[in-house]
Amino acid sequence: MLDPYILHSPSLLSTDAVSIPDISINNLVFMDDSTLISSSKAGLEHMLSITEEFYLLNNTSANHQKYVLISNSLPLTTTSTILPVEFHLSLSSLNDIPSISVTPLSITSSFRFLGV
Repeated sequence: MLDPYILHSPSLLSTDAVSIPDISINNLVFMDDSTLISSSKAGLEHMLSITEEFYLLNNTSANHQKYVLISNSLPLTTTSTILPVEFHLSLSSLNDIPSISVTPLSITSSFRFLGV
């Protein structure tokens, strides 16, 4: 028998509610290329908070090291070092990740968006 992944059902109810048992499953799903678009850093922080809650509810996770930030509002830099941007997330019963650090692409870098 394969080692199962364990689905932990987060309780959205009060602590007095009857506990729901964990479920053993033996599959894994990968999701590629999610895109969040916002006109402000605060808007992006809000959406990132929601995505972290979604991941917990669906027993998935994201590799934050692979996140890419593309922005036209970051200052131009002549050095090769681009500093990461820190996004502060809203904590909740479904999100315990306080922040995510993402390194932006250089304004002179090319990238693909929706295959283009």
